[in-house]
Amino acid sequence: MKQLTNNEILKYAPSAGAAAPFYEVSNKYNFLPTIQIVDMLRKKGWFPTRAEQVKVRKRERDGVQKHLIKFQHPDLQLGEEAIEAVLVNSHDRSCAYNLLVGVFRLICSNGMITGDTFERISVRHISFNPKEIVYASLELIDNAPIIAGSINEMKAIDLEPNEKGVFAKAAHQLLYDEPEKAPIAPDSLLAARRSDDEENDLWSTFNKVQENMIKGGIPGFSKKSGKRTVTRPVKSIDRNIRLNGALWTLAEGMKKLRKKKIEENIHRVQS
Repeated sequence: MKQLTNNEILKYAPSAGAAAPFYEVSNKYNFLPTIQIVDMLRKKGWFPTRAEQVKVRKRERDGVQKHLIKFQHPDLQLGEEAIEAVLVNSHDRSCAYNLLVGVFRLICSNGMITGDTFERISVRHISFNPKEIVYASLELIDNAPIIAGSINEMKAIDLEPNEKGVFAKAAHQLLYDEPEKAPIAPDSLLAARRSDDEENDLWSTFNKVQENMIKGGIPGFSKKSGKRTVTRPVKSIDRNIRLNGALWTLAEGMKKLRKKKIEENIHRVQS
């Protein structure tokens, strides 16, 4: 994975290098450009790999809007996956400093953000201490084995066709507020984009659904016009985080149900 320089980060997310916050912020607002946090994390072995910012409707917020920067650490490479730190911030009062856990799938350059099961820290700009973000990144390293273990457990669970259907239907309802008007059916989210994803285990199912949800490009029909269409990618930072987190929580829930079922079957046989 290519490491981004500060100049490259500012090319993709200029607001990360804002010289001052939004003019309406309180005098209690502690301003520190995100790019300085990047430098602090880089010293701890985290190298930035992706940067983006939201589009703004109001011109006065341009340059201080919400932005996202992803980091990887050389000690957190897990074969086909890498655990990421995901930093989200803004300088216009729209959000605090947020450090989330992500998982980057090397085989398809597909990143996801985990749910609330794992590390997440939110630091307000008022009384802000940048060391809190650094400490959180170090805790993330300590929790890496837990995340790796969860991924391996998902890989060991083979799903029945009806279980994959339930997973896809739940994800479909997360993606569309009115699923009955959606241009695609839930099963479309199970389509594999590469031969390596044609397995039936929970991890492969999760990745297929997640990639199809976030990247879009699935052919379908508009219920309104009746014409052929393709689904759009999710470009909103907030919606991306929300969908990824909810989908991870869904996968974790299915994993726990299957483990409980196996334990009950073993207990039944033993008794």
